[in-house]
Amino acid sequence: MKSVRIASILTLAALLASSLAACGAPAAPSESQPPSAPAASEAPAAEAPAEPAAPASGGALVIAMNLNDVVTLDPAYAGETTNLFIHINTYDTLVDIRPDDLSVVVPRLAESWEVNDDFSEFIFHLRKDVKFASGNPLTAEDVVFSWNRLMNVAGAPAFNLDGVGKVEALDEYTVKVTTAPDDSGKPQSLPQFLTSASNPSLGIQDSKLVKEHGGTDAADASTADKAKEWLDQNSAGSGPFILVKWSPKAEIELVANKEYWKGAPYFDKVVIKHVEDPTTQLQMLERGDADMLGALDTDLVEQAKANPDIVVSVDQTLDMNYLAMVYTCPEDIKAKDPEKFAALMSPESHAILCKKPVRQAVAYAIDYDGIINAVLSGYGTRAPSIIPIGITGVDPAKTRGRDLEKAKALLAEAGYGDGVTLDLYYGSNPTREIVAAKLQQDLAEAGITINLKPLEQSVYLSEMRAQKLPMAFGGWTPDYLDVTMWTDYFGLGDRSIAFRMWFQNDEANRLATEIRTTSDPAARKAATEKIQEVFMEEMPFTMLYQLQTVHAFRSDLKGFKFHPVWFVDLFELSK
Repeated sequence: MKSVRIASILTLAALLASSLAACGAPAAPSESQPPSAPAASEAPAAEAPAEPAAPASGGALVIAMNLNDVVTLDPAYAGETTNLFIHINTYDTLVDIRPDDLSVVVPRLAESWEVNDDFSEFIFHLRKDVKFASGNPLTAEDVVFSWNRLMNVAGAPAFNLDGVGKVEALDEYTVKVTTAPDDSGKPQSLPQFLTSASNPSLGIQDSKLVKEHGGTDAADASTADKAKEWLDQNSAGSGPFILVKWSPKAEIELVANKEYWKGAPYFDKVVIKHVEDPTTQLQMLERGDADMLGALDTDLVEQAKANPDIVVSVDQTLDMNYLAMVYTCPEDIKAKDPEKFAALMSPESHAILCKKPVRQAVAYAIDYDGIINAVLSGYGTRAPSIIPIGITGVDPAKTRGRDLEKAKALLAEAGYGDGVTLDLYYGSNPTREIVAAKLQQDLAEAGITINLKPLEQSVYLSEMRAQKLPMAFGGWTPDYLDVTMWTDYFGLGDRSIAFRMWFQNDEANRLATEIRTTSDPAARKAATEKIQEVFMEEMPFTMLYQLQTVHAFRSDLKGFKFHPVWFVDLFELSK
């Protein structure tokens, strides 16, 4: 019997705007309000280990999805999207945020925790009954090792521990985290830390096992650690599944951790097959060669709904796609870093886009509704800036649409009344090719000629991270549920997208710093509102669309619940 399940935007937005019930603060983790200190000390007691959905079947779960973004499966290095899904199913974090209620931070490996008044000290009390898949007991020393290794390897996910100064074991099952001092010498306030601690990259590793394979958490881990090659093919966690194989752009295989502390998973094995073509993915699902898809192409939704053996679930995400434009002009880049100036791709486009009226013209020339309706079949929405709808302080009513006449006037103001030519770079996939073509068409109507420069995704990421690109079409998915997931990395000039696009703006830096260092909900909301005004005025980025993702799976698969950070918990699935 066919079943269609719709998760509405309003339902998720209400969840994201609701209070942190477990901790008594008036905000959701994803919208920047942290739990209050008293609440953290009154964290709910850990529930009894959950019963598996059904007795282990001995069968395999097959998932068809695009694995192009998987460049490593070492938690200390992996900074893309699919790894979050793999790591939440192979490693356990200290705390968790469940898809049933995104407004509550709940225990996982930590039974309870205490937080001081200014959010500069966090004390976690661990469960005492957890063993790694290796059989080694999980203790506070493993937490210290895992988080120190993450910080000292200094790979892509290390940002999750930004502001942390010290991680120490007070005893075998108690961990204390102290924040680093700020510029004045006072400990930093990290109100978002509990939500970031739920990120799968902060999953706890078996320190004995990782050390046996060359791992280290020492200060020189960025050069001394040699565990990556082993961790690319094996996991060292306490999660419900164990990584046993990764064949790049082919397949990832997990097997059940039969001694998992919550009980054995239903499936003995999970095989995740790399399938790029959306039609092929759906054909596999229809034939029964796959049990679930990572995402269903919106053009194929009606076909999937017509099949009584397939369930279609439309889920609102916090993921968004954006257009980023360089902020700093080439002559200033040359003065700061001659080597990076020499490596710039399309320097002519850099020299044009660093002018504010041009960036504004580009933003006004885009037919956003046309992209959402025609390209995404209506499965999307859009916020005023790059902070998504559902986050406190984001007012959908302030979203600007297309204004071709304004775009043309701004171009003329910048000295390009006769038109201009720009290069647009992006990681190629079927959807982005269509959106890029639509952008090319839209901008041409305003007198802006766009040369499309598609790159393989790994190449695109490499070139963007090297600060080479003048104009980039990319995507952003949250690693944890707090507004700093956007304000830190689009507002602070020394990190992530802001850094990559040379966005150095004093007011944006000030507001983003205020958001990440204050625990007052009203102050954080006010600063969030103000930083959006900066983004909308300076226009280093414009949100193209905020995704609704369509998931599809066989009707005999039970327990699917979409999570906006890590997709789905495999432990919850059964047949």
